[in-house]
Amino acid sequence: MFWVLPWGQDNRVKHTSWTVYALIAINVVVYALVALNVSPDDEAFLSRYALPADGWRPYQLLTSSFLHADIFHLLGNMLFLWLFGDSIEDALGPIAFVLLYFVGGLLGDLLYVHNNIGSIPSLGASGCVAAIAGAYGVMFYDRSVDIRLFFLIFPIKTFAVRAFVVVLLWFGVDLWLTWSSAGRIEETEGVNYVVHGIGFIFGASIGVFARLQGVMRRYERLAQGHAWFGYWPDSLERRYGKKSSRR
Repeated sequence: MFWVLPWGQDNRVKHTSWTVYALIAINVVVYALVALNVSPDDEAFLSRYALPADGWRPYQLLTSSFLHADIFHLLGNMLFLWLFGDSIEDALGPIAFVLLYFVGGLLGDLLYVHNNIGSIPSLGASGCVAAIAGAYGVMFYDRSVDIRLFFLIFPIKTFAVRAFVVVLLWFGVDLWLTWSSAGRIEETEGVNYVVHGIGFIFGASIGVFARLQGVMRRYERLAQGHAWFGYWPDSLERRYGKKSSRR
């Protein structure tokens, strides 16, 4: 069995990605606690904390994003969050990063429950991670991402591919399915491509907006950003620009 995974990228971050690490830790801890204490087929638990498409409660928009169907679902989401999240947090800052992460997932969940009444419960951080990947594909489109080809568990070859191509490779189909189905899922089980597609669109839109605001220009020129707001503030150029130009 052959399969591929993104495995690394060439962009070195300038600040420690505490928010990314915290989100990964919370997701892993929640998964472990649920796996140890809840049966996989506990419908009452899913109805209470996942996101039913019929009769949902507002708090489930948050709790569902920290639940995962199995270990592979968790590891896949955390791999993408680790791979792309540190660069996005580095450029946008922790506050904008958290908003991007949760609002991206929220918008996908809202469209899902609106258009799929009576469907199966939805769970996972996939919509949130898709928003991060969408932003990365726009903001770091020219960076290289390593794609590793595996046979079973054995790595065979690694390819360097442009970031924008990589994110489209993983989320392009979900984006098309969301558009072509008008946000409706016909299957009774499987991947919730609606949250992927909407999260990706939102993240890419924020990436375009950040570029228009000069975030990436400052990120590439200046060694230091704001502790909370990343490279959004124009004042960074006045504060660090002269020092940076002498280097």
